[in-house]
Amino acid sequence: MARRGLTLVELLIVVGVISLLMALSLPVLVRVRNQAQGTVCTQNQKTLALAWLLYKDDNNDRIVGGQVGKSPHDWVQGPTGVGGVIERKKEGIRQGVLYRYAGRNLAVYRCPADGRKLVPGQMAYRSYSITGGANGEGWENAYVQVQRYSEIRQPATKHVFVEEADPRGWNQGSWILNPRGGTWVDPLAIWHSRARGTLGFADGHAEIHRWEDSSTVEMARKQEFFHPVPQ
Repeated sequence: MARRGLTLVELLIVVGVISLLMALSLPVLVRVRNQAQGTVCTQNQKTLALAWLLYKDDNNDRIVGGQVGKSPHDWVQGPTGVGGVIERKKEGIRQGVLYRYAGRNLAVYRCPADGRKLVPGQMAYRSYSITGGANGEGWENAYVQVQRYSEIRQPATKHVFVEEADPRGWNQGSWILNPRGGTWVDPLAIWHSRARGTLGFADGHAEIHRWEDSSTVEMARKQEFFHPVPQ
């Protein structure tokens, strides 16, 4: 007996059911992907924070340089070596003094949700920066740059590493702000769902933090320097 194929109506019903299932499952898949990226990014921050602690243990309480390429003791160097743009940026990470403390693992320097690597004119690899106050870059004498770990009060409340959305091709210098001027200086990055970003703290822990103020989210979205902070 000949097998009967699907009629046009039946085929349309099947296609409709498949489309409906895909529409229902896609948001779930996106949410799962975002959660996975956030977990990886938080673990990266924890690895860097622990590497930062190990460095001071080996160096008589002195913390690693928080700038980029200003001294041989900085945690990373600027793009260097030969090869393509990304490869030179990776080599700058390898030349930083924190690299061996981070297990010689380039992946921990990059958030999987950082899309700048694919943006013409940016093509950044490293997603994280050290704050200026952690032996990094100063700003108009607005804060003290500590050089020794013992100078940090309540290290569990002091963040050292942030996600930064520097639009200049790579995260240059330190991540800095102006607590006296009513503006951000450098743009934060908010690459995770529900306006969240990761932070690495001076006691070695890391967390994913939700930014609440709309101006903070706007500054990150625009990758904008000197963004005003509302009163």
